[in-house]
Amino acid sequence: MRSKVSPSLTDTPPEINSIHHNKHTTQTTSFVIQLSWFGRIFSSLQSGLIVDEHSLVFPEGFVPPKTLVVNGRSKAQVKRKRYSLLWQHFDIPPVFEWRWLGATLIYQVNGLLYELHFIGYRDSRAFAGQIKSQWAHYHQKRLLKLVSNVENTTQVRYLRHSRLKAIQQRVAQEYPRWLPWAQSTHLSNSIGDAVAKLKVMHNWSETDINELRERFIQKQLRLYRNYFDTVESNPLTEKQRRAAVIDDDSNLLLAGAGTGKTSVLVARAGYLLTSEQARPEEILLLAYGKKAATEMDERIKDKLGIDSIKTSTFHSLGLTIISQVEGKQPSLSAWVNDEDAKTQWVQATMESQLLNARYRQQLIKYMSDFYYQPKNTFEFTAQSDVDRYLTSNDIRTLKGERVNDVAHLHIANWLFIHGIEYHYSATYEFGALGKGKRASSNSNHKSGADGVDAASSAVGVIKTDFYLPLSKVYIEYYALDENGNTPAYKDKNHYQNMMQRKRELHSQQGSRCIELFYHQYAKGKLNNALKRGVNKMQLNIVPIDGETVLDRVRESGRLIKLAGLLSQLITVYKSTCQGKLTLEKILNRVAGNTTNTDIQQIRLVFSLLRPIYQQYQKYLRQQAQIDFEDMVGKAINYVEQKKFIAPWRYIMVDEFQDISEPRARLVRALRDSTRPKIARPESAQPENAKPEKAQPERAQPASLFCVGDDWQAIYRFSGADVSLTTGFRQYFGPSSQNVLDQTFRFNDRIGNTATQFVSQNPEQISKEIRSLSKADKPSVSILQCEVNRKSNDFLLHQALADIDSQVRVKGRVQHTKRVSTVYILGRFWFQLPAKETLKKLNQQYPDLQIRSLSIHAAKGKEADYAILTGMTQGQHGFPASKVTSPLLEALLPVEETYPNAEERRLFYVALTRAKHKVYILADKNQPSPFVSELMGPAFDVEIVKCA
Repeated sequence: MRSKVSPSLTDTPPEINSIHHNKHTTQTTSFVIQLSWFGRIFSSLQSGLIVDEHSLVFPEGFVPPKTLVVNGRSKAQVKRKRYSLLWQHFDIPPVFEWRWLGATLIYQVNGLLYELHFIGYRDSRAFAGQIKSQWAHYHQKRLLKLVSNVENTTQVRYLRHSRLKAIQQRVAQEYPRWLPWAQSTHLSNSIGDAVAKLKVMHNWSETDINELRERFIQKQLRLYRNYFDTVESNPLTEKQRRAAVIDDDSNLLLAGAGTGKTSVLVARAGYLLTSEQARPEEILLLAYGKKAATEMDERIKDKLGIDSIKTSTFHSLGLTIISQVEGKQPSLSAWVNDEDAKTQWVQATMESQLLNARYRQQLIKYMSDFYYQPKNTFEFTAQSDVDRYLTSNDIRTLKGERVNDVAHLHIANWLFIHGIEYHYSATYEFGALGKGKRASSNSNHKSGADGVDAASSAVGVIKTDFYLPLSKVYIEYYALDENGNTPAYKDKNHYQNMMQRKRELHSQQGSRCIELFYHQYAKGKLNNALKRGVNKMQLNIVPIDGETVLDRVRESGRLIKLAGLLSQLITVYKSTCQGKLTLEKILNRVAGNTTNTDIQQIRLVFSLLRPIYQQYQKYLRQQAQIDFEDMVGKAINYVEQKKFIAPWRYIMVDEFQDISEPRARLVRALRDSTRPKIARPESAQPENAKPEKAQPERAQPASLFCVGDDWQAIYRFSGADVSLTTGFRQYFGPSSQNVLDQTFRFNDRIGNTATQFVSQNPEQISKEIRSLSKADKPSVSILQCEVNRKSNDFLLHQALADIDSQVRVKGRVQHTKRVSTVYILGRFWFQLPAKETLKKLNQQYPDLQIRSLSIHAAKGKEADYAILTGMTQGQHGFPASKVTSPLLEALLPVEETYPNAEERRLFYVALTRAKHKVYILADKNQPSPFVSELMGPAFDVEIVKCA
């Protein structure tokens, strides 16, 4: 049907229709007057607008908008000198506005506004209604499709953040095309309902969005109730089911110890298949080691009855990506499975570098000044802490002497390298206080750091720090800062009196003395001060040749240890930084957290590492081989460069708290790398029009599902970055986070103690762990006894005897005979019973199955009982106090500010291995700070003093 309206300048103006509410959607407003003023009136009077089901026909002389010109041709149709615009060309229905000289037709094309002036009406209200009706009829398909798609999506898919964003963008585009004009216009019921729904979608609040998601979750839980009841031996908990169903772009499931994370991974994979959201080949499951991957495959096959989902390690995934891009399987270096061979190669390469005089000089300086990682003297609070630090780290001079202060190490090494004979910690040539003993080397006799012999202090014997017998010169080192303050553990008055006595002694005897101070050491100026003192005394300096020094280093085994450190640095440098960090970038990363001494050491170690790293990379290239780190590094590059397009729509990562930044970058790149799909263009054309060519669109990004527990993050030394878990959203973008807080492993008394201990760190995610099992008495027992060399063995047997007694009682009560498992756990392997000892223990306690594991190796495992040994202080204590290389620290993820953060989590892992009870064998002489903390009144522990 065609309607024709002849304009008139005398008609009564119709109701004004305004589109000002749409003006904010335009970039530019163009006001076009197509004809002259009089010509326009004449043209309007002679020929009016015509409305039909396909288009709006304009009067003669109308010039179509330039925005409709494509490739030099206008999309406006022309017939008998009159142009018509199809309804598809109008963004919104054209409207009329009454002005002084008649009506103006206002229409919008491609976001721009146009006006056609001097139009009169006859029955303008009906005419305007017809325009709206025809426009709505033509565009209803797009509206109905949008609304239907949104409704369908929210019902059959979890409303991911990316889906929500796409919906909101489409709704925001469609909303101004229909509202508010459609609300006051009579339209068909289907269009009216769709407009009402569009308005609701446009006004979605956070509450509305959460309700939509919850509605979907509840529907899935009802539909697949039987599946979740039977997929595991026991029905899944509500939170386990929800975790399996929720499917955001990125998902983090915080699964506490023993809360059934593996059950969720298996259940989620099965749910995706059962609900037909995925095929097996579209699911990628990642584990950290071959053993974990194999166990996961077996679990999936057992529970789901399929073997088409294969769990991959990160390295095997990297090999898959590299092989597909390069068209062949890469050759792996022999060092991939032989770290000792790699260290030997590094040592051999280092020996060849030592032929270079500069490299040899740098290595000797490192061995002299930086082989041991020094601690600031003023950090200690007790002399016993200083002694323990020096002893536990076995700090020795190049000559092999133990020292009383780290500064003494530098002094001794400088004297040795410069060929100056010295006696360390010696009595004075003129005797103690001028009464007797001659100076002698006393390297195995300990004295206090202030030069007072602990064994002779009662009679006032004072020792010099260094005595140079050939020149009869003394060297006294005083632990004073620039303000004359002593460390906190020293009595300032007593210390100054001791200094005064020494100075008076030298004055009385007329002896020559070089005085050195802590503040010189703290600023890295100790060696220069020593050199000035030696020159002032006119001592004869005959430096030892480098080869002699290196021979001493080789004999001590330090060269092999340095090779091991450099080999480790190569691994960490490639795995955490992908070999892209320069020295200056490394220093910038640690700016503000390092001392001048640390910076010197980082520069020196980097200088030693650089040529070996270059040779290492050159060797791999020449052999056409890759190492472990290349498997991930090259894979990242190929994915980010779009050379590899991921076929997986669902990526699941186990033990996420152990992930390093490069591995996180790889899974993020895989999540965002999806194959393009050919999308059918939305029809905005008449049925007889030629369809436009379909264009490729980007498919929905893959879903990333990560399971981990920041409380069990214990692998920073290998590059794991706990901040990727605690800051999951910052790295992966909008995501969903859920918690499994019901443990099936340990009882509530173990759980409460372990949770209270690990929760001290505010940088971790706060959560509560609920235990199904309840205990009526403390389940963490601290065993103590008078210390002797066999006390630990005695306590171990006390613990085993108590466990054996409990097992026998339970067996009699329950009329069963069951072997109970016991883990003996240590911070280090060498703290655990030897193989033969373990065999005898199992023979002695036949009702117990006893194993020994390091705590790191025990992660992910569980036993009925656990016994913690090695609970002492020092380098190999718990927490371990070994100080690592500043360069290694600079390459590793930034350490948390909370003291011993990772060591506390490791202790938490140890506590949560046991179902029924944990026994801690306490060292009463050098107790672990963790044990001392647990013995405080705030903790629910049992303290047993064994006779």
